[in-house]
Amino acid sequence: MSKRTRTPCVGICSTTYGDDVCRGCKRFVKEVINWNSFNPEEREAVWKRLEKLKTQIMRSRVIVVDEEMLLKKIKEYRLRIHEDLNNYCKVFELIKQASKSFSNLEEFGVKTKRNLINLEMLKDETEKELYELSLAHYSRYFVEPVKYKEIDIK
Repeated sequence: MSKRTRTPCVGICSTTYGDDVCRGCKRFVKEVINWNSFNPEEREAVWKRLEKLKTQIMRSRVIVVDEEMLLKKIKEYRLRIHEDLNNYCKVFELIKQASKSFSNLEEFGVKTKRNLINLEMLKDETEKELYELSLAHYSRYFVEPVKYKEIDIK
């Protein structure tokens, strides 16, 4: 199991305002509330779900053409991106952290699959899609099963 940061929290939690899925870290409300009591396997399951969604999003938008360049530039610019992430998650984090500082992903060995006006727009687009996918996952696997159980009971 990889060594992770303490929590996926990014410091802007919307669950305190009633959201079922945090708009900051994209965890579910019960995951945010119970994080400190989760065992390592439960925490890793949350991390893996978030990584799977980020990978899905980025595969549709970018191609990593030079993995060595990506890793070299991340290190050179001292970006705080976990080494155990796959390349698509690294690109997701790169855009999240540096969309205001860089205008060309090709410097990092990454090409976009379509023309972009700027990286800030790509960041906003990918963050929005991650939230929407997380919300859909929550609805499908946490809300819907409860509704079905309520129907079966009656």
